[in-house]
Amino acid sequence: MCTSVSITAKNGYQVLGRTMDWDDLYVLPIYVPAGFQWHSKFDGRQYQNKYALVGGGFQDQDYVDISDGVNECGLMAQKLTFTNGANLVDEKDARKVQLEAFEFVHYVLGNFASIAEIEAHLSQIELMSNANSNHKNGGAELHFSLTDLTGRTVVIEPSTNPLKVIDNPMGIVTNMPNFERQLAKLEDYMEFSDDFKTGHIKPGTFHVTTGKLGGKKSPLGGFSPSQRFVRAAYVKELADQPTNESQALSLTFGVLDTVTVPKSMAHRPTYTVYRAATSAQDLTYYYQAADQAQVSSLRLTPELMQTKEVRVFASANIWQAKELN
Repeated sequence: MCTSVSITAKNGYQVLGRTMDWDDLYVLPIYVPAGFQWHSKFDGRQYQNKYALVGGGFQDQDYVDISDGVNECGLMAQKLTFTNGANLVDEKDARKVQLEAFEFVHYVLGNFASIAEIEAHLSQIELMSNANSNHKNGGAELHFSLTDLTGRTVVIEPSTNPLKVIDNPMGIVTNMPNFERQLAKLEDYMEFSDDFKTGHIKPGTFHVTTGKLGGKKSPLGGFSPSQRFVRAAYVKELADQPTNESQALSLTFGVLDTVTVPKSMAHRPTYTVYRAATSAQDLTYYYQAADQAQVSSLRLTPELMQTKEVRVFASANIWQAKELN
């Protein structure tokens, strides 16, 4: 489980937010420098990043796992679960970049400046099953949400080989296979604009529906992937487009509020362990763990990029109010 939302402000400010729904909190804010070298868990092949990045992840000795983040070029990416939707590759091929699925976000943020650049090289990247993996806990079924400075938002699915790029002007992603099927379900709740129906929506367009809700259904309150997808899309489409950076971030976390899964071990094994957002212009990662009242931020500043080592930033997972007197 997880929900992703892309928001574009009137001033062009781009935000990509998400909930991370899992069984425990393993991810903290992290900085990875340009030039960082790492070995794939799939076959041990070494890769070296071109770009620095900040995001959410963890470090295990010399290995770094990235769940979401933004690189120095303003490319933003997230991984989300994709149960029963992945078509992973079995056979090794030295001519291809072959990765565990959970390594994809780290690889693209470390090596590409834009979605267009990823798209041009995507046929050379394969996500691998456990059949010939050095890491028998791999084979994860994941898909990916990405946005860049152009405002273009896409979903990359491993439902086909080569990997499939799907434009996502709606800007909402959950965990269901077949993204086009998710969009089709929205027609019961809202009326798409003619530009959306004909595929002529410009990247970064905030509203993709007419705003007419007469005779349409209202979203349900559950937490299935389908219900979260409809609810997040519905709330975003009803909201006014934010004007600036702070409004875009506020709306992002507001939409995430509507799909944040409470901890309820008697009913479900996962809950929203953290919410996060990245900004393309400010190169900043915003992070809020489940029990935190405040949002922490980690900016990819020129000073930070002088640091040549990976840094993981502690974030106290406690609820604390700011005293006014």
